[in-house]
Amino acid sequence: MIHAKELRFGNKVQTQKGKVITVQQILANTLIYDTRIRVSWEVAEVNGSYRQAYNSPFIEEVQEADFQDIDPILLTPRILGKSGFRNFVREEWIYTIGNSHLDFEFTAEGLRLRHPNPSQVPIKYLHQLQNFLFAISEHELDVEL
Repeated sequence: MIHAKELRFGNKVQTQKGKVITVQQILANTLIYDTRIRVSWEVAEVNGSYRQAYNSPFIEEVQEADFQDIDPILLTPRILGKSGFRNFVREEWIYTIGNSHLDFEFTAEGLRLRHPNPSQVPIKYLHQLQNFLFAISEHELDVEL
């Protein structure tokens, strides 16, 4: 289970059935991950006219999930690779934003920023990595899982 305060729009999480979803809206006890608008066409009756008119009602279909049914996605080398990270040395992963490069170390504990003062708290989950990159650079991490 993930707490709502850990999430923001665009985060990738998974349902307990393993379906990867993208957060679109955060509500009190649920989140919305898919919204579709269905349009149907109906012939409308117009009195005294020889032309046909159409009525087109829009119906919004919303997919929702309870927070208790949502799990984080554990970071793996495969997910880092799909996220645009490059790996040159065993545990060293590099991510490029514009002309800047961020060096990370990926261990069993999670992903840590390599810096003269290394980060104390490892990043274990994909949504945490998305939030971290957005916080330090306003960069949205694109991941297709």
